[in-house]
Formats: sequence, C-alpha cells, structure tokens
Amino acid sequence: MALLELEEVTKHYGQLLVIDQVSFSIDEGALVGMVGPNGAGKTTLFGIVSGDVRPDAGRVVFDGVILNRLDPAARCRLGIGRTYQVPRPFGGMTVLENVLMAAQQGGRLRGRESHQAAAAVLERTGLVRVANRPAETLGLLERKRLEVARALATRPRLLLLDEVAGGLTDPEVAELLGVVRDVRTEGVAIIWIEHVVRALMDAVDRLVCLAGGRLVADGAPVAVLADPAVREVYLGTDVAVNAEAHQ
Repeated sequence: MALLELEEVTKHYGQLLVIDQVSFSIDEGALVGMVGPNGAGKTTLFGIVSGDVRPDAGRVVFDGVILNRLDPAARCRLGIGRTYQVPRPFGGMTVLENVLMAAQQGGRLRGRESHQAAAAVLERTGLVRVANRPAETLGLLERKRLEVARALATRPRLLLLDEVAGGLTDPEVAELLGVVRDVRTEGVAIIWIEHVVRALMDAVDRLVCLAGGRLVADGAPVAVLADPAVREVYLGTDVAVNAEAHQ
C-alpha cells in the first residue's frame, strides 16, 4: 500500500481552477521531485496534503487514513512534515528553541527525549554552531536549513520540501542535497518542489510535472524532462535542456 495517495483532488479559488483532478501516489522511502512553471499549483497541492488548504473534491489518504477532515496539527502528528518557500521561523526564539518546539508539539516528545531529538536534528542539518542565535539573525542558507530542521524534528514519515534550494549558491545546494539524501536513508518519503532542477536531477528517483493544475508527466527524471508536454510548459526556460545534460 502506498504511503500517500491523492485521488482526483480538485481546488478552486473562486472561478480559478488551481488543482484539476490530480491523482498520484507515493511509496514509503520514495524521493520524488515536483516541477512546473509558476502558478502550476504545486504549493497549493502541498497545502492540501499538509492541511493548510482544503480541497473542493477528491481525497487525500495517508497510510490508509483519509485526511480530508484533519487539521494540520493532526496531520503532523500522523507523520507529515513540511517546509515553506519563505522560511517561517519564530524570529525572536533561538534556533534551538525553534527546533525544540517542533519536537515537542509535532513530534510529541517531552523532557530529555525532546532535547536529544532537537540536538540530533541540529547536528544533521549543520545548525549546531548557530543553535543559540535568534532565528531572525540567520542568513538565507541557515534559514532554509532551519525550515528543514523544524520539519525533521516532528519525526515525519513524509517530508514535503518546498523550494529549499531557491536562492542558494551551487556549494550551498550541494550541502543541502547531502542533508536530503541523509534523511532519505532513514526511510522517510520525500516530495520536493524545486525550480533548481539540477538539484532534483542529482537526487530524485522520480519526477512529476504539474502545469495548469494538472499532472502532465510522471516518471523517470530524464524521461519527464524530455517529454514534449513538459518542454511545452517550460518553453522559454532552460529546464528542458537538463534532460540532455543528464543523459
């Protein structure tokens, strides 16, 4: 049985159709990339999975549990963690306090266990040296790392990464890739939305492309980027050339 199943999920904002009968599934331990032009509905789809957005039709099923009526906190406790395009730390709290809160509220850990979990996540994400700094003082890379750290501290079985490589330099992207690969070795399933397609091509086993709220391609990364439908939605960008670069 798949870990996550989306069944004909649909979402409108007024007259605007944002998600149009999208169906796909994710197995445990999978690392799946999601691409598509701006406005394709990718972040809205994440919101539907995490509970921030309620679909107008269709079902979201996680490990056999229908999620439609569950709020984000309940979904987090079931094992769904996510990051946001624009980092959302508690700016006046330290990095450690941010991660500790995630471990306690999302991961339902208490006392020494929550502190040990937070320390382990800070180590994994390379944030130990800034653990006692207020989150509002962090640079972009560190804020991105903190987004991942807070999500990991909730002990997810499914991690939704929303453009965590955006705005980073090539060496910073490589560092982040190392963190993602490390998380995946523990059996955590990952869906990663990213415009930095080279990062996805170096990490994922499967690529899905969303355009106009519809799923237009799903398969091996090179095959998806070579798909005429994907090339058409990316016309005028350099995304399609990544297919040749990785052949």
